[in-house]
Amino acid sequence: MADADRAPDPRRARNAREFIAELQALKDWSRLTYRELAARADALGEVLPRSTVANMLGRATLPREELVAVFVRACGVGPAELTVWLAVRKDLATRATEPDGAVDAATATPSEEGEPGPASGSSSAPSSPSAEAAEAAEPAPPAEADPPAEPGPRRSRLPMLGAALGLTVVVAAAAVLAWRTHDDGDDRSDASGSVAASSGSPAPEPGKYRIRAVHSSLCLSERPAVDKKSIAWVYQAPCAEVFPAFSLERLDDGLWRIATLHPSEGPGCSGIMGQSKAEGAWLGDDYCESRGAAEEFRLEAVDRPAEGFRLRPAHTDLCLGLPDGTTRRWAHVVQLPCRSGAPGQVFRFDPVDSGAKGRTE
Repeated sequence: MADADRAPDPRRARNAREFIAELQALKDWSRLTYRELAARADALGEVLPRSTVANMLGRATLPREELVAVFVRACGVGPAELTVWLAVRKDLATRATEPDGAVDAATATPSEEGEPGPASGSSSAPSSPSAEAAEAAEPAPPAEADPPAEPGPRRSRLPMLGAALGLTVVVAAAAVLAWRTHDDGDDRSDASGSVAASSGSPAPEPGKYRIRAVHSSLCLSERPAVDKKSIAWVYQAPCAEVFPAFSLERLDDGLWRIATLHPSEGPGCSGIMGQSKAEGAWLGDDYCESRGAAEEFRLEAVDRPAEGFRLRPAHTDLCLGLPDGTTRRWAHVVQLPCRSGAPGQVFRFDPVDSGAKGRTE
């Protein structure tokens, strides 16, 4: 690693092609081969196939946010710099959409263009002489399409009549929900003592908890850091292995903070990294007040598909959840569109009497 040199600054990129060039420059700066990047990502608990890296650096469109995050981390960039990379990518993706709704093909992400791979005839970002020398012993693997990206935010393309019909459906659904809230709304705990609720119930008291996904009975947790540059992503993990201690803190305007107490890094807060508004953006732990409303949450009591609470980031009003209701251990907690009855979006709070037990090794 060329620690003496400053990593490339992505803020110089004005479009997708220049952003890809900055990613290539970052790889050159890291002095890591495709194989070494894949191995480093694996050591960080992530997956970064060599062919995926080659495909990303050879395309002319913005990579998925999650891929950028894993790649930048594997290159050895710290949490503060990673936030800059993600913010630049988000800004380019936002500016790619013109006022009339047209998408700039040179900047759009694959999900925006509807194509998972690079456009035919697209040019690759240039590689510096140092990169060519570093890769001489290992030819670049053949490029292949990235795994299918999560669908992007929905854009309304219906005429006014369709919008009016949609509003009618929403009003009718709201009336049904309002009727349901007249049912019994008393707080109650399940056999394990976790705080559950029926629709309309008050939120739990501030305090120390293990935050448990109802569908999997796994709890929110970090992984002990491989190194100090690692981002503390939040996963679902066995509740006995929760790390570090988690707690709920009440804020103003009915909002809550998911606070953490790390044995070596001290107090922190869970939030959507980079203040991303994208569906599928990951939850991570960082210093409090570093991500604004992205680390503030509304607790919404629900009784479908089970009694508990939705956790809704204030900056998007989406829902924290596990994609497709996965029960896999160490799956990322992400923000997703809220869907009634969807597995993986309901949580309960298991009280911890004397502080959440977290591993300190």
